[in-house]
Amino acid sequence: MMRVVLMVLAAAMFMSCQEKTMVDKLPMQADGIVRLSKIKVNPAYIDEYMKYAVEVGEISLLTEPGVLTMYAVADKTDPCRITILETYASQEAYRSHIASEHFQKYKQGTLHMVDSLALDDVTPLNPANRIINFIDK
Repeated sequence: MMRVVLMVLAAAMFMSCQEKTMVDKLPMQADGIVRLSKIKVNPAYIDEYMKYAVEVGEISLLTEPGVLTMYAVADKTDPCRITILETYASQEAYRSHIASEHFQKYKQGTLHMVDSLALDDVTPLNPANRIINFIDK
Protein backbone atom coordinates (compact mmCIF):
# COMPACT_ATOMS: atom_id res chain seq x y z
CA MET A 1 0.00 0.00 0.00
CA MET A 2 2.74 2.47 1.00
CA ARG A 3 4.74 1.71 -2.14
CA VAL A 4 1.70 2.44 -4.29
CA VAL A 5 1.11 5.74 -2.48
CA LEU A 6 4.75 6.77 -2.94
CA MET A 7 4.65 5.83 -6.63
CA VAL A 8 1.45 7.82 -7.14
CA LEU A 9 2.95 10.83 -5.34
CA ALA A 10 6.12 10.62 -7.42
CA ALA A 11 4.12 10.38 -10.64
CA ALA A 12 1.92 13.32 -9.62
CA MET A 13 4.98 15.39 -8.74
CA PHE A 14 6.58 14.54 -12.08
CA MET A 15 3.45 15.47 -14.01
CA SER A 16 2.93 18.71 -12.08
CA CYS A 17 6.53 19.77 -12.80
CA GLN A 18 6.33 19.24 -16.55
CA GLU A 19 5.68 22.93 -17.23
CA LYS A 20 7.68 24.42 -14.36
CA THR A 21 11.17 25.84 -14.42
CA MET A 22 13.49 26.44 -11.52
CA VAL A 23 14.93 29.78 -10.49
CA ASP A 24 18.66 30.29 -10.89
CA LYS A 25 20.44 29.08 -7.77
CA LEU A 26 22.78 31.10 -5.57
CA PRO A 27 26.31 29.81 -4.91
CA MET A 28 27.06 28.17 -1.56
CA GLN A 29 28.47 30.78 0.83
CA ALA A 30 30.84 30.33 3.77
CA ASP A 31 27.84 30.41 6.13
CA GLY A 32 25.83 27.93 4.04
CA ILE A 33 23.97 25.08 5.69
CA VAL A 34 24.13 21.35 5.04
CA ARG A 35 21.54 19.57 7.15
CA LEU A 36 19.97 16.17 7.65
CA SER A 37 16.42 16.50 8.92
CA LYS A 38 15.32 13.24 10.52
CA ILE A 39 11.59 12.98 10.96
CA LYS A 40 9.49 10.22 12.51
CA VAL A 41 5.92 10.49 11.23
CA ASN A 42 3.00 8.96 13.08
CA PRO A 43 1.86 6.01 10.90
CA ALA A 44 -1.75 7.22 11.01
CA TYR A 45 -0.71 10.35 9.07
CA ILE A 46 1.97 9.11 6.68
CA ASP A 47 -0.06 9.49 3.48
CA GLU A 48 -1.14 13.03 4.37
CA TYR A 49 2.38 13.92 5.52
CA MET A 50 3.84 12.79 2.18
CA LYS A 51 1.59 15.20 0.30
CA TYR A 52 2.81 18.12 2.40
CA ALA A 53 6.46 17.05 2.09
CA VAL A 54 6.34 16.65 -1.68
CA GLU A 55 4.64 20.02 -2.10
CA VAL A 56 7.02 22.02 0.09
CA GLY A 57 10.09 20.36 -1.44
CA GLU A 58 8.94 21.07 -4.97
CA ILE A 59 7.95 24.68 -4.36
CA SER A 60 11.16 25.37 -2.42
CA LEU A 61 13.39 24.05 -5.20
CA LEU A 62 11.44 25.76 -7.96
CA THR A 63 11.09 29.20 -6.38
CA GLU A 64 13.85 29.80 -3.83
CA PRO A 65 17.31 30.70 -5.18
CA GLY A 66 18.94 29.89 -1.81
CA VAL A 67 17.45 26.41 -1.46
CA LEU A 68 20.08 24.31 -3.19
CA THR A 69 19.02 20.81 -2.16
CA MET A 70 15.79 19.41 -0.80
CA TYR A 71 16.05 15.64 -1.21
CA ALA A 72 13.65 13.58 0.90
CA VAL A 73 13.80 9.80 1.33
CA ALA A 74 11.85 7.24 3.34
CA ASP A 75 13.47 4.31 5.11
CA LYS A 76 12.78 1.07 3.22
CA THR A 77 11.99 -0.90 6.37
CA ASP A 78 10.08 1.88 8.14
CA PRO A 79 8.54 4.38 5.67
CA CYS A 80 7.53 6.60 8.60
CA ARG A 81 11.22 7.44 9.12
CA ILE A 82 11.92 10.31 6.71
CA THR A 83 15.34 11.86 6.12
CA ILE A 84 15.75 15.07 4.14
CA LEU A 85 19.10 16.32 2.87
CA GLU A 86 18.77 20.09 2.80
CA THR A 87 21.37 22.58 1.66
CA TYR A 88 20.99 26.33 1.81
CA ALA A 89 23.30 28.85 0.18
CA SER A 90 23.51 30.93 3.37
CA GLN A 91 21.98 31.55 6.77
CA GLU A 92 19.85 34.26 5.16
CA ALA A 93 18.57 31.79 2.55
CA TYR A 94 17.56 29.44 5.37
CA ARG A 95 15.77 32.21 7.27
CA SER A 96 13.95 33.18 4.09
CA HIS A 97 12.94 29.56 3.52
CA ILE A 98 11.47 28.98 6.97
CA ALA A 99 9.57 32.30 6.74
CA SER A 100 8.07 31.39 3.35
CA GLU A 101 4.35 30.78 3.00
CA HIS A 102 4.86 27.26 1.60
CA PHE A 103 7.16 26.21 4.46
CA GLN A 104 4.78 27.63 7.07
CA LYS A 105 1.90 25.72 5.43
CA TYR A 106 3.97 22.51 5.69
CA LYS A 107 5.12 23.19 9.25
CA GLN A 108 1.73 24.13 10.65
CA GLY A 109 -0.09 21.44 8.66
CA THR A 110 2.18 18.61 9.84
CA LEU A 111 2.87 19.53 13.49
CA HIS A 112 0.36 16.96 14.76
CA MET A 113 1.73 14.28 12.38
CA VAL A 114 5.35 14.35 13.54
CA ASP A 115 6.36 12.19 16.50
CA SER A 116 9.98 13.39 16.49
CA LEU A 117 12.26 15.76 14.60
CA ALA A 118 16.06 16.03 14.68
CA LEU A 119 17.89 18.69 12.70
CA ASP A 120 21.51 17.62 12.32
CA ASP A 121 23.86 20.12 10.71
CA VAL A 122 26.70 18.26 9.04
CA THR A 123 29.98 19.02 7.34
CA PRO A 124 30.64 17.58 3.88
CA LEU A 125 33.73 15.39 3.82
CA ASN A 126 34.65 16.85 0.44
CA PRO A 127 33.37 20.45 0.18
CA ALA A 128 34.24 20.51 -3.53
CA ASN A 129 31.65 17.76 -4.13
CA ARG A 130 28.28 19.40 -4.84
CA ILE A 131 24.87 17.84 -5.32
CA ILE A 132 22.90 19.30 -8.18
CA ASN A 133 19.28 18.93 -7.10
CA PHE A 134 16.55 19.75 -9.58
CA ILE A 135 12.98 18.96 -10.48
CA ASP A 136 12.99 16.88 -13.65
CA LYS A 137 10.88 18.43 -16.39
